[in-house]
Amino acid sequence: MPFLCLRPLLGNNSGVRFWPTGGAVLTLIKWLVAVVIFILALAVGAENAQPVAVNYLVAQKTFSLGQWLGIAFAFGALLAFIVLGSLCWVQKRRIALLQRKLSAKQKDA
Repeated sequence: MPFLCLRPLLGNNSGVRFWPTGGAVLTLIKWLVAVVIFILALAVGAENAQPVAVNYLVAQKTFSLGQWLGIAFAFGALLAFIVLGSLCWVQKRRIALLQRKLSAKQKDA
């Protein structure tokens, strides 16, 4: 699963840490910024209740501006999750392959 790349607040073998260190702090800050942006988008959307019509190639939908903002934010988050998750998955596969090669060379030596 792609979200497994996000390092939890767990140490390698030292158990649970009570305060995140290193990259975990940056991850925590990034998540907090994303949550704040989402809350701001909801606040802006709640204030803008005007109906907006969007014409597709085949159909037309009319939602409020707030709903369109939420849909756009969710679509962007999903797209980022898919792209970054696939990149993380490729890197994990590459690391596993290199670790297998390294262990094979160490057995030969």
